[in-house]
Amino acid sequence: MPIIKFDPRQSNFLIHGDRRYFLTTIDGSAFLVVDKCPHRGGPLHLGYLNCRKNAIVCPWHDSSVSIHRLQQLAIPLIWRHDVVVAILPGSETTPVIFKHRNLLATPEISTQDTLKVV
Repeated sequence: MPIIKFDPRQSNFLIHGDRRYFLTTIDGSAFLVVDKCPHRGGPLHLGYLNCRKNAIVCPWHDSSVSIHRLQQLAIPLIWRHDVVVAILPGSETTPVIFKHRNLLATPEISTQDTLKVV
């Protein structure tokens, strides 16, 4: 299980083997979330936040994943100044790739009471 350290201002998306994770803020707390819809494996980082359902909606099939469930499954984070530390499941020999992508971090309020990726 690799211990990773990263600057969340520089990286908000991680790839570790065949697993993808994205860093998102929900209710003022940051979470490292698996980027895989449980329905068909769609990329949740490309979905949108539905405020009425309190869920992220998958961009592939409009399946909703509750924020509460994502928080339960999230990788725990430790913040040390401007650095995030986390322990990822899996092999330590598998490389971790750090990226910066457009996520739910820049939402826009639509007329349907949802937050959409800009």
